[in-house]
Amino acid sequence: MKKGFTLAEVLITLVIIGVIAAMTIPTLMNSTNNQEFRVGLKKAISALNQAMSLNYALEGTQVGADTLNSSANIVNNLFKKRMSVITTATSGTAFSVGSTGITATDNSNVFYTADGARYAVSYEAGAYDPVADQMYYGLILIDVNGEKGPNTVCTNAQQPTDTYVATIYGNRVVAGATKSPDANYSKAAQEVVFDKKTTNNTTTATN
Repeated sequence: MKKGFTLAEVLITLVIIGVIAAMTIPTLMNSTNNQEFRVGLKKAISALNQAMSLNYALEGTQVGADTLNSSANIVNNLFKKRMSVITTATSGTAFSVGSTGITATDNSNVFYTADGARYAVSYEAGAYDPVADQMYYGLILIDVNGEKGPNTVCTNAQQPTDTYVATIYGNRVVAGATKSPDANYSKAAQEVVFDKKTTNNTTTATN
């Protein structure tokens, strides 16, 4: 006579599996999202810097030059030419940015790339950054997964979200904000890029 599992035993087993799944799946999903956000920021910073390097190699111009001296000019004359930009934003699709000091409003400063990321450029007249020992020209907001949530600026690298602040220099973009209403924005972006804690809230010259 063959022995088998009773219905009660099967049900108990299924309940145990369900409880374990309920406990582990949220943690696994959160870990996956965190890694996606981290990788997305690093990829975005790399893409921006490649675009700036290519533009300088081909045209010899850096941010702050006559053709790159406004948010709209930087979008149109640099990033749209050197990155896989699929569209710019209208006022209806621009995204909320909280208190970062960046206004993301329309196609004058917001653009989307083919990998699903979106960016908002906020140009400022050049100012000297003593830490990096060079001029900086404002900030850029990087939303690594576009309109998909949570659409929240990261202030804690240990709990990464999808949106980060970076500083625009003449020939490069650096994670973190030289000037920001909330230094945690800067610190979190740097920590995510470096995969470690920073010792201060300012943008480092080694970034």
